[in-house]
Amino acid sequence: MAVGIIVLASSASARADNHDHTPPGNPCAKNNGNPCNGNNGNAGEQGNAHHAAPVTVDVPTPPPFSGRGAYVTQIGDVNDARITQSAPNAYASIRQTGNANASSIDQRGEGDAFADVRQTGDYNQSTASQDGLGPSVLYLTQTGNHNIATAGQAGTGATGNGAVLAQTGNGNDIALAQNGDGNLANLAQNGDDNTMTATQNGDNNSLAWTQTGNGLRDLGITQNGGQALQVTQTK
Repeated sequence: MAVGIIVLASSASARADNHDHTPPGNPCAKNNGNPCNGNNGNAGEQGNAHHAAPVTVDVPTPPPFSGRGAYVTQIGDVNDARITQSAPNAYASIRQTGNANASSIDQRGEGDAFADVRQTGDYNQSTASQDGLGPSVLYLTQTGNHNIATAGQAGTGATGNGAVLAQTGNGNDIALAQNGDGNLANLAQNGDDNTMTATQNGDNNSLAWTQTGNGLRDLGITQNGGQALQVTQTK
């Protein structure tokens, strides 16, 4: 079946060269030449003056917390939840409903760490690690069976990193690594047997990535500082 991919990237504004001479024939005298009106002669958005809309990544602000708090709720059989905290201010919550689910959260470093993990179904696995400076915020949700999610956040500054990961379906695999400061990611998969791998290095990256369908291949996205990307993949 056909696969549709839409990619929107925002970057620094394009540089406009300044020419002191008028093009031969002075096409702007009739407003019909390419240099006219800053839009290649087009009145609509198809000219070069149009730029892609900014990428918006929504990461909810966590509730206020101080000190360390670890909370586990499990309904079902043979579920496993593990929380390790050494960060001065750390909040971790694991909620699992179903059977044979496993989740672990490791919060270290000097910054504030917040992680909320929810799994519903059977045989789901999730691993979250938060380390470094600045606040780390993670929301991770899996609904279905045999899903795997891995998230790693290593902060290097005061702004912190934030991420929302969500999978609905069966046999999905999602992995995110954030290394730097001011990085935001919202990754979502809906369907079965889909794969996502994303890495954000450096500062101030934004990624909004959604996959809907079955058997979608991994695009393996890597951002290296000051990049914004929105991806929608369907099948």
